[in-house]
Amino acid sequence: MIAYKLPSPSNLRITGLTVLLAGLILGHPIISYSAVFWDDEMESGNTGYNLISGAMSFDTSVKFSGNGSVRLDYPSVCYPDSSAQNNCGGYMDRTFTPTGTFYRRFYIRLSSGFTVSDVFTKLMRSDTNGQTSNWWTLGCCGSKQLEVHDQNVPVGTTSVYYANFTMSDATWYCVETYEQLNTPGIANGVQQAWVNGTQVLNQTGIPFRASGDNALYYNNRLYRQTGLGSIWFDRVAVGDTRIGCSGTPPPSNDTTPPATPSGFTAR
Repeated sequence: MIAYKLPSPSNLRITGLTVLLAGLILGHPIISYSAVFWDDEMESGNTGYNLISGAMSFDTSVKFSGNGSVRLDYPSVCYPDSSAQNNCGGYMDRTFTPTGTFYRRFYIRLSSGFTVSDVFTKLMRSDTNGQTSNWWTLGCCGSKQLEVHDQNVPVGTTSVYYANFTMSDATWYCVETYEQLNTPGIANGVQQAWVNGTQVLNQTGIPFRASGDNALYYNNRLYRQTGLGSIWFDRVAVGDTRIGCSGTPPPSNDTTPPATPSGFTAR
């Protein structure tokens, strides 16, 4: 007759603990690491952008931080309407790691008396490597309201969403934008914006990508097209996580710590 030795109570506790911990580890999602792709001071010798001569220049007298900023000048040929776009072109691009989750942060200041064109004044464009491009602008008809134009959303049309914010002159603002591409063919895309940390836009249910479209955001374009006056940009940053005005992301709305596991005793 073969004799079997039962495990001791202490060994049973260790075995139970091991099984429980293994279950917790296997049931926990894999951690993904978000990143700020770049944070640009927009100053000479310290920028990833190539400036367009005549449209953009470095300015050390007006700046939010560092040694300077980038100034976009809008002379009379840039005004008053869409016909001026041919006379007032100029943009600069900076690419980043392709992502479906695109956060941007920039500081912006308008000159005293800046005038938006009869169409709109473009600020930034979020480019995908597909059909969708989202234009962040100041609104039409003399308004300085922040808005976003989603080009080819749905395909062949442009959708416009208006933020609850109007910009004043001669004031630095921290503007943050967030764009989340939808599941292809499902209208679940998101666009949000904050100014000085306060949310001013929350648009959901956007059909950025049609079925079969797996395009991702990959480029930030800064524009000079139509307007009258000058605009300064400083500390332009992009990433796939919120960057925050100070460079430190605001705390998540969910601040509740995870519950302590219970039901077992470790000895």
